[in-house]
Amino acid sequence: MLSAPSLDSLAPRTVPLADGRDLQLFVSEASSLVKLDLTFEAGSRYQWLKSQAHAASQLVGEATALHEEAWLAEFLDFRGITLERSADVCTATLSFYFLRRYAAELLPVLREMVGRPRITPSLFDAYVRRRRHQLLTSAQKTSAVARNHFYSHLYGPDHPLGTYATAEDLDALHLDDVVAFVARHYRLAEASIVLSGSVDDELVALVDSSLASPEPSRPVAMPALPPSGLAEAAAAPGRWHVAVPSAVQATIRVGRVLPYTWDAPAYARFMVLNTVLGGYFGSRLMSNLREEKGYTYGIYSQTQIFRGQIVFFITADVSAEAAEAACGEILSEMHRLSSEPVGEAELERVCNFMMGDFIRSIDGVLEIAERYRHMRATAVGDRFTERYLATLGEVTPEQLIPLAQNIFAPADLTIVTASR
Repeated sequence: MLSAPSLDSLAPRTVPLADGRDLQLFVSEASSLVKLDLTFEAGSRYQWLKSQAHAASQLVGEATALHEEAWLAEFLDFRGITLERSADVCTATLSFYFLRRYAAELLPVLREMVGRPRITPSLFDAYVRRRRHQLLTSAQKTSAVARNHFYSHLYGPDHPLGTYATAEDLDALHLDDVVAFVARHYRLAEASIVLSGSVDDELVALVDSSLASPEPSRPVAMPALPPSGLAEAAAAPGRWHVAVPSAVQATIRVGRVLPYTWDAPAYARFMVLNTVLGGYFGSRLMSNLREEKGYTYGIYSQTQIFRGQIVFFITADVSAEAAEAACGEILSEMHRLSSEPVGEAELERVCNFMMGDFIRSIDGVLEIAERYRHMRATAVGDRFTERYLATLGEVTPEQLIPLAQNIFAPADLTIVTASR
């Protein structure tokens, strides 16, 4: 077994800002690059119109009260500054990558981009055109269709995790709706700030003077996502097929909501079981459906942590003719894990892979900072990593069979296929 990294290296240095917020620092003396993440409680769960949160995440900071879009684009491009935008069901993040020497120029402009954003009609219209094209294209992709319907059946279409946007929904979205969402959820004083890379005391002081609020900040509520409100109906397990007339292949999604919290010992062990099943290239599903049967180029299983929810799913693209047989093989591999113990050599190989994959995922200060940001956004604490690393050294084959029997019961699974 590979040795586990020190957990101290994964923890940020915390510096209080003048407004009372904590600035989280991940410092690397070897880097000349800085990454600054501003995370807002501005995910899709808070929208009152579909695509509203996505539009806000794409348009905030494109223009400001003082500067047009072209000026801002030239300002960033000339200095090699990159702005990445990401959004999920709970949060939205603006990530700025820049060389340390440009910090003094960037930070006042950054404050204006977030503190005084302006969304013009032309920017909004261009967004709607792009978004409509994206949604129309996605509606023809079996992978996107299967994902949308899978979560809709798991949670019900009115749940934040079960709803999804279509091109037709954009007809109801207007500029004023996006402006109102930005004003409500993109308050600079409520942003969580993570600074990583080439960070020194001077940069910390610049961030404090540029981004701290003139008034004391207040803690931002980060509520957990609710369970499905339609568990007995729309969210009940079952099997569904969704027709995609233009499709040339089929996509399969199999899974369920897990009955665990992120800090449960059973969840850490299930992550090992999941890797045996389909979590790496040498997994049971890959060996069966790719290497032996030739049904697919790739099949994977994973767990996804949301705030207060964990979803397990398997996904694969196969030919339409092989979809039924592929589903049967997936269930067969689940049954094997429910009735036959995993061999010691296979379990050791899987745990070594998982440890190596974890070490690779924190190979650099920016990667460590991103991991921390994601854990904070999903309300996952340090015990998750402690439990995970300990489990890799302790898990036994006998512990995996009852997990498989509990989670892989066919009657509890949701199965969605999308094809022509």
